[in-house]
Amino acid sequence: MSKNYKGNITPKEIENEIKTAKSIILTVHVNPDGDALGSVLAFYFMINEYCKKNNIEKDIKIIVDDKLPKYMRYFEDAKLIWNYEKFYDEFNKNFQNDEKFDLFISLDCANEERYGRAVEIKKLSEKSINIDHHISNTEHADFNYVEDICSTGELLYQFLEIFGIELTKKIAEYMYLGIINDTGNFRHDNVTEKTFLVCSKLIGAGVNNHEIANIIFQVSEKKVELIGEVYKNKKINEKYKFVSYYLTQEKMKELGIEKDDTDGTAEMLLRIEGMEISLFVRENIDGSLKGSFRTNDKYDVNKIASIFGGGGHIKAAGFKTDLSFEEILKKTYRELEK
Repeated sequence: MSKNYKGNITPKEIENEIKTAKSIILTVHVNPDGDALGSVLAFYFMINEYCKKNNIEKDIKIIVDDKLPKYMRYFEDAKLIWNYEKFYDEFNKNFQNDEKFDLFISLDCANEERYGRAVEIKKLSEKSINIDHHISNTEHADFNYVEDICSTGELLYQFLEIFGIELTKKIAEYMYLGIINDTGNFRHDNVTEKTFLVCSKLIGAGVNNHEIANIIFQVSEKKVELIGEVYKNKKINEKYKFVSYYLTQEKMKELGIEKDDTDGTAEMLLRIEGMEISLFVRENIDGSLKGSFRTNDKYDVNKIASIFGGGGHIKAAGFKTDLSFEEILKKTYRELEK
């Protein structure tokens, strides 16, 4: 079962903060995945239902400082998500410089750096709340609620009762998107009895689980080419049962792929028989490197990722660094030898 990992605000207190706020900004981490986007859309509609029930009005906006994954084109509500630059241009036109937002809520963000430039909007907000499920969370808001649970999507389920609202099909669909993303469609061992209980309620509300799973896990022709490239040119260290692959910008251009085509590569590497830990590293446009660790039972990749200023979970963690791939490997081997 899940436990309250660390935090200094209760879900009920979050409801009180939302009740009194007139303007609310919701955000998620850069390079947003299904849990981040599913959670923020689910919470957006939950707050809207709460406002309808209590006959109150609020200005609620979702801001993300990144492009959305291509699969989000299948979800019509993706149009509700403002790109940071577009929102900030509009904000500067319509607001006085000293005017602030009442409440800034981040979902699925382990640390403040993961906001990207949306941190500037946090600075313009009277209060901030951090709702997350990563054990590496740095408690980066005025009020923090972090629960050790499979996904932020599952964490949000309790707010239905707290807000006193019904589970609509729309809310259920986005919560389900978050859960299947962070459980690998229920393959990961972060799945609990409660996870299946929550999902049974979501499906009961009208979620087409087959359709949503197909959308998020479908493989494009370009990604098929990437899969072949990764399996062909992977590096394996037999001593540690460690498999890794480094994807350069040059190779991405050659394959004609975008960054969201690379999602799931670390998990894919870990499926190789006998492997205990995997690392997928992708070069960003600015030359920095984004790494994703995955493991079975032998290692704590949250600890390893922390060496590079990252984190996440014991069996799944990530980081961003200016180190070279060779330096990343050296530091990783050094940690594995301990």
